[in-house]
Amino acid sequence: MKRFKSKNRKSFKLKFIIFIILFSLSFCYVFSYFVDPNVLLDKIKDRYFSNNDIITYYINDLFGSLKEDNGLGKTEYIPDPTPKENKESPIVYLYNSHQTEEYYVDLLMEHDIMPSVMTASYILREKLNNLKINTMVETTNIKNVIENNNWNYTDSYKASRILLQQAKINYPSLTTFIDLHRDSIPYESSILKTDDGIYAKVLFVIGTDYEGYKDNESLALKISDEMNNFVPGISKGIIEKGGLGNNGVYNQDFNTNTILIEIGSSYNYITEISATLDILANSLAKVLGG
Repeated sequence: MKRFKSKNRKSFKLKFIIFIILFSLSFCYVFSYFVDPNVLLDKIKDRYFSNNDIITYYINDLFGSLKEDNGLGKTEYIPDPTPKENKESPIVYLYNSHQTEEYYVDLLMEHDIMPSVMTASYILREKLNNLKINTMVETTNIKNVIENNNWNYTDSYKASRILLQQAKINYPSLTTFIDLHRDSIPYESSILKTDDGIYAKVLFVIGTDYEGYKDNESLALKISDEMNNFVPGISKGIIEKGGLGNNGVYNQDFNTNTILIEIGSSYNYITEISATLDILANSLAKVLGG
């Protein structure tokens, strides 16, 4: 009889455990239906990490940037609005390994335009050219490069590497290569409010898994310092990334003047991005021209 009761108890425990597991899974499914996990993670970041951008950055690494573009977003490739501009002896090459990273939807949507990091590249090119820094933007659709090579979206840096190499062959005058991205941190962590207006903050990302990365870091530091000279606090400085779980290179081994800049986040208006690009353009003009 005792053995029979013991079996019943074990059977009950097993059924109870299975019930708890199924209940938990069902609860999570229903909860995620009503509550956007992006919003939930943002609230956690705002509550506990919003005052420390570096910690927030590592939280993104740990949990994954839920709002990070996955190649399947609404944003399409944006054609060059001025395709004949600045193809004569350019020295700055702007490109976007993740061309469809979006900014906040605003009045541009009335014209069916979703602002993205490609928009930022076109704006920065115009500002640099006005400052007599000959600049070009990589307009090849990276999605096509990925598909032609049977790669995945995670191979975007391999795709942009091909474009970097071809650009240098076609335009030997190129000396500086800038990969523009955006972050996915909460809005309040992504902006700097001043008497002159609101700016989107920038962060320089330097890979450390290649020889000579300190040279790339030196250039990034000069630009970052110059930006903060113009508008104190607009640049969050440099973050080094390498080791297990990180890309660690970001094509920066291609050239000592190859850097990656994150401008704002997915919550920034394009006007805030443009204001920051003014500062970035003037800083680049001073660093590259001086």
